[in-house]
Amino acid sequence: MNNKIASWFAFSILLGSFDTVIAESTLINHKKIDDSFSNQIKINSLKKQKESSFKNPNFNIDIFNTNKKLYTPRYINIFFSNLIANLENSSKDQNNIVNEVNIIADEQRRYGNKFIAEGNVIIRSKNAVLKTKKFTYDKKLKIMNIDGEVAFKTKTQYLKAKNIEYDFINKKGYIIDAFGSLNLQTLSKVLNYETQENLNENFVEDLEIKNVILERSSNLKLDNFISSSKSSANQSVQAKFNTITRSRFVAERIDIDDNVWSSKILFLTNDPYDKPQLILKNKDFKLSVIDDETFINTKWSILNFDDKLNLPIGPRRISLDSTNKSRWGAAYDKDNYDGFYFYRNLDTIYFDKKKNTQIDLTTIFNLQRSIYGKTESFPFKDDSVNGKKIKQDANFLDYFALKTNFNSSIENWNFNLEAQTNSLDFEKLDKILEINADIKKRFYEKTLNNSREFQELTFFGSYQDKTSNGSLGDITVNSAYGLRYDIDSSRNTEKYTNKNLASLSYGRYTAPERNNINTLLSSNRLNLSLKQINEYKLWNPKLEKAIDNEYKYRPYVISQGLYWLVEGNLDLFRYGNGDKQDSLLIKTGPKLILGRFKDDFLDYTEVSLYPRFKFNRGNSPFSFDQVIDNKVVELNLKQQLYKALALKFTAEINLDDNVTNDDKLINPIIDISLNRRAYEISLYYNLDSEVGGLNFNIFSFNFDGLGKRF
Repeated sequence: MNNKIASWFAFSILLGSFDTVIAESTLINHKKIDDSFSNQIKINSLKKQKESSFKNPNFNIDIFNTNKKLYTPRYINIFFSNLIANLENSSKDQNNIVNEVNIIADEQRRYGNKFIAEGNVIIRSKNAVLKTKKFTYDKKLKIMNIDGEVAFKTKTQYLKAKNIEYDFINKKGYIIDAFGSLNLQTLSKVLNYETQENLNENFVEDLEIKNVILERSSNLKLDNFISSSKSSANQSVQAKFNTITRSRFVAERIDIDDNVWSSKILFLTNDPYDKPQLILKNKDFKLSVIDDETFINTKWSILNFDDKLNLPIGPRRISLDSTNKSRWGAAYDKDNYDGFYFYRNLDTIYFDKKKNTQIDLTTIFNLQRSIYGKTESFPFKDDSVNGKKIKQDANFLDYFALKTNFNSSIENWNFNLEAQTNSLDFEKLDKILEINADIKKRFYEKTLNNSREFQELTFFGSYQDKTSNGSLGDITVNSAYGLRYDIDSSRNTEKYTNKNLASLSYGRYTAPERNNINTLLSSNRLNLSLKQINEYKLWNPKLEKAIDNEYKYRPYVISQGLYWLVEGNLDLFRYGNGDKQDSLLIKTGPKLILGRFKDDFLDYTEVSLYPRFKFNRGNSPFSFDQVIDNKVVELNLKQQLYKALALKFTAEINLDDNVTNDDKLINPIIDISLNRRAYEISLYYNLDSEVGGLNFNIFSFNFDGLGKRF
């Protein structure tokens, strides 16, 4: 949502520019206007239009210098002037700067204090073009009006409107019937006044959407919400929200009041094509600047799916200048918080002006625990940390919890600390605290078009960290600390992809014993790991480079073909108690992808079958890294059924001789999904653990063009 606003101020760039260039640089007095016209008006031999080129070599840019954020008219005067004045000299000597803006129109005239350009008006700078029927500027009142089929564009930003008016004295204005498209990631290139873009005045071709590429997605995951009565699996809500790269917006009216831009109703969509599959309707939409930070607020927002289903998501508050997170929220986690809980994200605390060091705090109120006055999230008071969690009375401090994330970057060292508690009763601190921390330094990094290499040193530490070990499930490592050195490289060619990882780590671990998970063991561990993954493209038909409007069910071009995976992993473990464990993993097999997922029936099939073998010598004293499941086949199948509906099945088939038939399938999961270009909703169920959940993804695209008004 935050990307869209930049489109308005990208246009306000043009608004402020006329005040800067015309009012102060050219329209000094009536005589200078007449002189300017007599000296600079040219006749276009093809269109027979008048062209005015306003220049002022003595223009002083000092008054526009600012370190403020450039989001609204108050803070982007330097952008206005640079965009329209077209700085031709990159010298820091301001006396040598030449500012220029060209206006072409069927007729240009002065009427009292007004400058008027009318009929096929084209206003051009070095990297932007505006087209309209009539442009008027009142020098005395400092009011600008652009009227009739207004169209503005840069190379990556577009805006259309019926009428625009702005009062530079009172800093008030409006945009009527606004429709735009903006790429926030390339906005800085618009700010680069030295960039030359050869833009034409043909806005019709800009309606065509092209070069549509999926860039990222936002995800909401509800884990283990479908479960049997016997299951005690951890239920939780996980959310990962990324900014939308580019999206389109529509508003009947946008009002400008100094640092505040507002609209009663504003529609946004991430879908580049007509009849958008996902639309966000925002009531009382507002962009404002508070303490040099720009915020977007909505009184209420609603997600509309395919013009069939509305999902209210409540009020929104987003910062354009920092990482966004929900201020208030609710979630569910049965294992850690006994069910539903409320949380509040506090403002980020920065410890230096460059914001290299920061801390984020989240306070939690355990609603369900406080209502029932009971908890099943802790072992009994006198039991060990790994003791069985039992139902017991909750005290007042158990109703509250805390999460923190501390980050600091000093030169080439990066420090990250994540810590959380599920209670504030510090008498049982060892049972309520979880910590993950690391300090990293990258010594070498090289990136080319199709390859990447880096080497990195990591000091790590953790407390009560969970790790998964195949059929044994999740195992808690009570504490670990040490160091690791990684050498990582990857390469992607037309015929194969390759990834190599060499890692050497040494640390001290306290975790459950292999033979008795209720007993903790402490020991040093040395691990040398060598891993290589190759995927060969045996058959790879030529594909489109980008999706078009026929891709209704997927956000990307399906990579059809026949692939063959070869993976090898050698691990050598040495433990402080004298135990040794060596493991060699070999995995290989085919993956076949057929169909484009464009037609309505059985137009997509994906099948992969990877036999995996482990050869091990010796044993670990711990359970979390003991080699198990030596003979396994990894199976993955996904099939489009009808239109957006698809079915997926994944599982590991255990072929070990000592495994019963009931334990042959490891983590068999059935997933049924509704697949759309703009979003995806899927329900999954694990047949082994008898739990399931829901996944919801919103996709973010980059594309060229504006498209049609939606």
